[in-house]
Amino acid sequence: MIAVGLADATIAVRTAGTSAAPHRAVASPTPTPQSSTDARFTLNDAETKRDDALRALIARRERAVLRHDLRSFLATDDPAQPRFRAQQQREFAALAALPLASWSYDIDLGLGLPSSPQTRRYRVPTFAPAQFEIRYAIKGFDDKPTSLAQTPTFVQRGSNWYFASFTDYAKAGNPSSPGIWDFGPLRIVRTGNVLVIGHPQSLSVMREIAGITAAAIPKVTAVWGRRWSRKVVVLVPSTQRELGDIVGDDEDLSQIAALASAEVTTCPAAPNPVGGRIAINPHNWPTLSSLGRRIVLTHELTHVATRADTNSCMPSWLIEGFADYIGYQQTPPLPVRIIDSELAAEVRAGRVPTSLPPNRDFDGTSKRLAQAYEGGFLACRLIASMVGQRGLVRFYIAVGTSHETPVHAMAAAMRSILHLTPAQFTVRWQQFLRAQLS
Repeated sequence: MIAVGLADATIAVRTAGTSAAPHRAVASPTPTPQSSTDARFTLNDAETKRDDALRALIARRERAVLRHDLRSFLATDDPAQPRFRAQQQREFAALAALPLASWSYDIDLGLGLPSSPQTRRYRVPTFAPAQFEIRYAIKGFDDKPTSLAQTPTFVQRGSNWYFASFTDYAKAGNPSSPGIWDFGPLRIVRTGNVLVIGHPQSLSVMREIAGITAAAIPKVTAVWGRRWSRKVVVLVPSTQRELGDIVGDDEDLSQIAALASAEVTTCPAAPNPVGGRIAINPHNWPTLSSLGRRIVLTHELTHVATRADTNSCMPSWLIEGFADYIGYQQTPPLPVRIIDSELAAEVRAGRVPTSLPPNRDFDGTSKRLAQAYEGGFLACRLIASMVGQRGLVRFYIAVGTSHETPVHAMAAAMRSILHLTPAQFTVRWQQFLRAQLS
């Protein structure tokens, strides 16, 4: 658990796995042929022309972004929507600051969302694809493009099609996922293998974060090894609400100082992470001490490093406890009773937990958030005391790469590496808590 000033209130660091889940697909009503096959052929010809036009429109927009061609970019937007065009111009200006390796759109033209409301609104033919994604990669940092699900409305004016909106379907449950460029002008700070993206007013904080994160990379590598890229992108939004929007997290972030996010495959498949990021909560960041900031960023960087070996079925106590294990490796070392002050108070009062922290206790609204992080940290520290630091890493990888259910994966790792059953390990953990915290 990360303490503000290492003494006062506690602020958590959290990992978040995101996936590009497709929007709910709803078939739009299709005109029914009245009598002859000619009507059906005419309808198909119209759809084919529309699809060809939309593909050409999208290709022009992709080229405009990569070539920093504002005129061509705005030519893809509805000329009858001046407010939308102005917003798009601001977005384009922000995008120009990003060192993009690629920018493309992935559209499924086979199924559209209901178009009648938008057709009435724009008074011209419209189309909204059920699945549409922005796919982009940051040069030098993203090995594969990451994606953002979008729901654009296309309108036809004369023989041409245009983008008209990205928000028409939000209230119907199909919002467009924003990027940090949707929230204003961007600035970039790079230090070694760290790229920090934020807004102009955050430049001093961004420089500080870049330096701390760059210094944390060798610390994480010293424990985890070189089985990761050893580079990272950090996002610095202006507000806590912006943070929630850009990482797709609508949970309570009031106790969160930072979080790591990525587009991942859900278990039991391999995670295959794409677009790993660290995102800072600007509301809580200023309340951390300089030491607390180093611990937070080392913790989050650990999540980035371990993501490819972190199955989404893993217990949170292992994911967060391991990140704290590396995060708290400071010089000089911090006393355990300071790190685990909330849990220590309970243990000294005779209230030793009966089980390892459940996943629900790691929720941002949990009243036992501090104790959950502390319990996970001490569980990982116990494992390291039993089988060494390398053994702890092997244990983490064994659980994280298993294709078994969470219960069986944990039991197998404990049996093969710790030579204990889960019940026996829990008893050892309880004994460890008493020894460390009493």
